[in-house]
Amino acid sequence: MAIAYSFDSAIDSHPNGPSSTTLQYFRTPYADQVQGAFEPLSKANIDTAIVQIGDADLSAYRLVVVPADYLMDPESAKALRAYVRNGGTVVMTSFSAKVDEHGLWFDTPLLGGLADVFGLKTNAFYNASTVQFQLDGEAADSPTKGYENLEPITAMMLANFENTAENSPALTLNHFGKGDAMYFAAESRSAAMGPVLAYAARLAGVHPGPKSHDDVYARVVDGRTFYVNTTGLE
Repeated sequence: MAIAYSFDSAIDSHPNGPSSTTLQYFRTPYADQVQGAFEPLSKANIDTAIVQIGDADLSAYRLVVVPADYLMDPESAKALRAYVRNGGTVVMTSFSAKVDEHGLWFDTPLLGGLADVFGLKTNAFYNASTVQFQLDGEAADSPTKGYENLEPITAMMLANFENTAENSPALTLNHFGKGDAMYFAAESRSAAMGPVLAYAARLAGVHPGPKSHDDVYARVVDGRTFYVNTTGLE
């Protein structure tokens, strides 16, 4: 598995100066949203690489997570498109692919450069303090500072927000080429990403690692399970 990290998105999503309109809707720092995607994978003891999409060989991973990747340059969009078309699974979260490599809003339907891959458009942003949805019989209640109103085109809705006025899609799935592209319409927080990534991992054939207590990390190497205890307790 891999999680995308973009230095450009980190910078452009929180520009200097109080007049930036970006800060009116991209309010949770980019790094916090990347951490929100990483945390449930770490707790599940799943090996996870951190990659820069446009430079990495994505074919090495069954599942690629793209949290809040605000700036989508042509190389990254091309890499994601090829990865899904060739059989990969992608999970992207809200506020991704909104501006181009120059930091300008795309003049095409959002998601910029990837609307057909994810099979949807985003047409509005709303403020919220929490979002609630159910996925595979599991209820999720996650903090957020905003969500997107999705307009599925070829994508199917896997879950909808239950506490918003629109009851709009929370999670969508689109088959593109040989692969699957999923989009989560709120911020990447661990409370939401836990069930979303568990679903995506099953879809992609990624198995969780050995079960362990919090702050105890486990990996299987050559048929043997190794534990690292960081609690300070025996």
